[in-house]
Amino acid sequence: MGLIEDRLDEAAETAYSQPIPKTLGARIRFLLKQEKGVSRAEAARAVAEKIGKSQRTVERYRDDKIKSTKPETAALVEAEVKKLWQPIVKAKKLQAAITTGGIKVDVRAKFGFTSPKGTTNDPRYRRLTRRLDATTAAALFEAKAAGASEDDLAQIVADGLRDDYFTDGGTRATSLQQVELTGIDHIRFSIT
Repeated sequence: MGLIEDRLDEAAETAYSQPIPKTLGARIRFLLKQEKGVSRAEAARAVAEKIGKSQRTVERYRDDKIKSTKPETAALVEAEVKKLWQPIVKAKKLQAAITTGGIKVDVRAKFGFTSPKGTTNDPRYRRLTRRLDATTAAALFEAKAAGASEDDLAQIVADGLRDDYFTDGGTRATSLQQVELTGIDHIRFSIT
């Protein structure tokens, strides 16, 4: 795997920022909600099996009739919630990034330019921190999933920076055709 692909994976792994529910009752209600397609009693029974308690005790936790438990049980409930919580939050954040929010990139690399008249600008190091739009974020994740090369991923980032930073959405440097991104010293993505 290349640097850009590694950093995309890192951004996806750290995308979640929502803490898990705080109270025992809220955690139990979350676990019960994850038992889809079954009755309330069956869901309570399934959660009870996971945490080693009776169905009735789980129902009391759910209804906040019992607000605390032994540390071992509390740790077991927390572990079960964490196992299910983070993938849900991560999936929501990734979906938001590729549909509306975009992805933030912090990069230090050589940028070179090409214009239609054959003029070029020799590549030079720049450090940019910008938000790439949702279309670029979607293209990055799709290309990564399809097994694109490091150069292809770098070109997607360069195209996104061209549109956002260098041409400012088409309001300046309108003759700029190509931005090349090479010699990446540092790159980091964040999904917020």
